[in-house]
Amino acid sequence: MIPGLVLPALGALAVGVPAAGSHRRLHPSVGTRALALATASLALGVTAAVATVAVGFASSVPWIAEHFTWCRSIARSHDEVPAWLGVPAIAALVAMAVGGGRAYRRVRGRLWQPSAPGGLKLTDDDRPDAYAVGGRPGHIVISAGMLALLDASERRVLIAHERSHLWHRHHRYITLAVVASGAVPVLGFVTRRLRLAVERWADEDAAREVGDRTLVARTIIRAALATSDYDGRLGVLGLGLLGVPARVDALLMPAPAPPLAPITAAMIAPLAVLAVITGTTLQVHHLLAFASHVCGL
Repeated sequence: MIPGLVLPALGALAVGVPAAGSHRRLHPSVGTRALALATASLALGVTAAVATVAVGFASSVPWIAEHFTWCRSIARSHDEVPAWLGVPAIAALVAMAVGGGRAYRRVRGRLWQPSAPGGLKLTDDDRPDAYAVGGRPGHIVISAGMLALLDASERRVLIAHERSHLWHRHHRYITLAVVASGAVPVLGFVTRRLRLAVERWADEDAAREVGDRTLVARTIIRAALATSDYDGRLGVLGLGLLGVPARVDALLMPAPAPPLAPITAAMIAPLAVLAVITGTTLQVHHLLAFASHVCGL
């Protein structure tokens, strides 16, 4: 049983990590979706492995089996999960649930606030700040300090960038990544890449709308210099808050080719399906085997 639990998780990592790294060679919109699918697949694979070990150990504990009226044959249907592995698995599963729940509440409170009338909220804060708040339909928050910092053309870039976050529901991708990394902290590296891909997506939309990639790069630099102390805020979707050097370098290069829907689907779908299948097939097999021995099923 134990090798059958470890191999699927390793398989999910073997498929998901390369998929997560492929976003640099894709259009930002495609890279964001690929990273989201890789994050979900990796989180699912790891969670399934830990849950199966926890259930396997719990099914061998007489008091638990009797309390839930499980058949005694459950413990005999698979190799026994030792306590040194089963107890940490149960603790890890609880920690994953708590961590994921806390991360969801934190990011939802930041990104899913009630929308302001007209989709734009101006604050009297003298500190330069601007970000998008997801929701239905969502809104943009801009401080007086940010408006004073930028000229008219740079304000157009700012609005176009933040509007892109709202149009494409980028807060949903961020929520998925933050919750996944909250439950499985090792996925933090995927979350950082996804946040960068989301900002790159909004940068490209802004560049296409204003028609000047250099202007967008300059605006990002000015916003970043003024808001550097805000970097790292959980879930914030802002113009100058993340990966500024890489984003500026990308904007100083020719625009990436627009993605084609059929090609996008053909590239992403097999990776996602393979990662999910690799990471969960054997765990599901074990869980179904346990369930088949439960009294009355």
